[in-house]
Amino acid sequence: LHKEQENPGFDFYRLQRIFDSETLGKLKKQAQISYLEFLYENINIDASTANAEGASYLQDLIRRLRLLEAYIDNPTQADGDYLVNYAGVSVNYRDLFSRAEAFEMLPIIPKIEGYLGETKDEARGEIHFTFGLKLKFDGKVAAYGNKTVFEYYHSLLDPDSQEHQAELANPQKKEIYARKVLKIAFLYFFLFACRPDTPIYDPVTAFDQKILPILKGDDEAAKQDLFRNIIKGFTKFRVQDKIQQLKTLLKKVIQYQTAFPSREYPLHISISPGILEMDMNQIYQQNTFFKPVLRGNPKEVLKYISVGDAIASRSSVCTLPAKITISDIQYISTEDRQSFGMEYDLTGINTLPVLFLPFQDKRCQDVYNKYFRDRHLILFPYRLENVKLESQQAFIYRFTFSLLAYICLQVLLKKQSRLFIPILRLHLHNKEDDAPIEKFIVSLSGVLSHLLNELHRANAQGIDIRDLQSKGKYKIPNVMSSLYSVLPKKFTATVNPQLVDKLAIIVVSSRESDRRWGSDQKLSNLMGEILSLRRQDQGIRVQLLKTFSDNYENQQMFRQPTVIIDEVAKLYQKGYRHFVYIAKAPYTSTLHMTQKPDDDGLFFMSKEVIRSVKAQHNDIKIYPIFYDKYYAVKLQQIGVSSLYIQDTAALTNLIEDPSQKSVMFFNLFNGINVGKEHNYNGVISYSTLLNIYKDILDDEDIRRGLIYKGDLKDDILQYLTLFHFSRYEKAKEINLKLDPYENLIGENSVGGRCLFNHMRGKGEFNSLAFLTEVRKVLNAE
Repeated sequence: LHKEQENPGFDFYRLQRIFDSETLGKLKKQAQISYLEFLYENINIDASTANAEGASYLQDLIRRLRLLEAYIDNPTQADGDYLVNYAGVSVNYRDLFSRAEAFEMLPIIPKIEGYLGETKDEARGEIHFTFGLKLKFDGKVAAYGNKTVFEYYHSLLDPDSQEHQAELANPQKKEIYARKVLKIAFLYFFLFACRPDTPIYDPVTAFDQKILPILKGDDEAAKQDLFRNIIKGFTKFRVQDKIQQLKTLLKKVIQYQTAFPSREYPLHISISPGILEMDMNQIYQQNTFFKPVLRGNPKEVLKYISVGDAIASRSSVCTLPAKITISDIQYISTEDRQSFGMEYDLTGINTLPVLFLPFQDKRCQDVYNKYFRDRHLILFPYRLENVKLESQQAFIYRFTFSLLAYICLQVLLKKQSRLFIPILRLHLHNKEDDAPIEKFIVSLSGVLSHLLNELHRANAQGIDIRDLQSKGKYKIPNVMSSLYSVLPKKFTATVNPQLVDKLAIIVVSSRESDRRWGSDQKLSNLMGEILSLRRQDQGIRVQLLKTFSDNYENQQMFRQPTVIIDEVAKLYQKGYRHFVYIAKAPYTSTLHMTQKPDDDGLFFMSKEVIRSVKAQHNDIKIYPIFYDKYYAVKLQQIGVSSLYIQDTAALTNLIEDPSQKSVMFFNLFNGINVGKEHNYNGVISYSTLLNIYKDILDDEDIRRGLIYKGDLKDDILQYLTLFHFSRYEKAKEINLKLDPYENLIGENSVGGRCLFNHMRGKGEFNSLAFLTEVRKVLNAE
């Protein structure tokens, strides 16, 4: 085995890599159940009848989740026993419910939200991950008439609904929808089926006897009758009412102001002997002890990896100990207050507005004639299609419109000095409506804004004009404030930075744009932005310097991203010596910093990238920072809506710790309540990497800048905080912008929105990557 450890195709080490990369998801799923147990243990059942009844529902939910896990992991059952089908689409329940997202359709379930740190202790052979937890509370699904989550999913199960019939009739959507229906049928029956004469209902026996035989068969009419009867049972036994009672209790529990004691849940992570090949002929012929599934999709191997209670078992190939610890951490506010003033810095800024609108609609014509006819602007009219375009038509429309719009702007702006280009969209639909052309215009305006920000200042914002007359006085100031948020701002504070006169923030992300079929080779579009924060005239000036984008082969992007290297070199020539470097690939859920010694899991934070960025600039300080969002409960009203947290007590323990760590050092809290059912507030956490960049970065610089108390840390955190305030988009009562990176990182980022369906409706076309190449051609001399 030792001789083969460098061979990526050797089955033993393939299994080891899958175990290494996929186990965290299984642990997260186990943590969901453990957190429900944690909450149940802290309910005062004797306080009221409602508490007792809600607690009984919670206890039953936990029991059924445990039964579901045991059912899927049953070593006496063959994989084929879990194979079901509907509408010609087959699903293996063991595969489906072995994955981390198995419970995501449930109306009430904990969610793992927020990466808060990671530690690798080589001496003890331990890896620690820290995540945030929150509860999903059967909220409203706005895009589907404000149905609750439970109502929404059981409506998808209904074979008589228009959506059910339409989705199955659509060849492009049929497979995904049928898989979803089968998943709902299993999950919701297991968790919510009941009988009035059976206090402790056994879903396993009922499922095996009444449900599974029908789903394994070929009678489609019987399956649809089955779905109807499941829905009738939910209505008959008032499942929605029980969910509401449980929701009410849990909302009360998370508001308890006395901190709950920490609780540990010892576990075993095991590999099932089902992964082993038992046919001796196959073992000799294939030269492996493992089944062929190991050489396929890693997700299909998950069914052979189980996480359960720490009890002795002989029915596993190997077992590793693990532990989930749940802690209720509470912070209290102090008397420390900081205040500042903010104003736009518009010195020398000229403006060229851009307007997108469906000009054939009379309402848009009226708004245009009233507000825009006499203004100098660039107008992009488009037509809303009454009939949905076919996939080929839609692709040609989007491709052509994107190309022509960008070329027109490039030609018009070629000889212009730096302008402010506000891109305003007039809408006749909201984001929940089925309006593909308007949604494309939203995406295109974001892509154009990102590309134009390389040389100018641009931002895009839309306004629904249907209720402009009644709500315009509230909507217009907020829309304009959002549109102008990209402009430079000047802050005046009681205390200004002492040691750092200039700080550059570099934010980087990426999105895949092309891949060779059956190969690991792929191209990605690297995108980012650079911000400048500097002392100026007894204040602090915050401005977006530029955005950038370029296309790379994936390995090069995570080793030597030349566009970032070149930009750092330019900033160095302008006198910048302190760089906050924030990077997160949007398609990863964790840094994976401790899994692989070759740093592949660090992406833009890899040693090779940091080494390339620093280059020969020995006097610059780079502060690698990873950001994420978790959720907290606001237990009482506080006098301000923006708070910061420095957990210095925990940080002081790091001074002599040689472990490789991702350490959280700063939190920003936005206490604004949005909507009626508001249970959590978002918190942005900032973490840095320690003991990773030996011989590249001086770890002491990172500690002094981000960890240890002192003027340097105060300067950097003040700059970082003011950056959050500079991105706030409302017209009144300025607060910090909770996620100032949403334009670059996440599904609503420019990288997420720039994707639209290819000609045949299956693959995705990356318009930002395409227009990045068009820019190179247009700029060629």
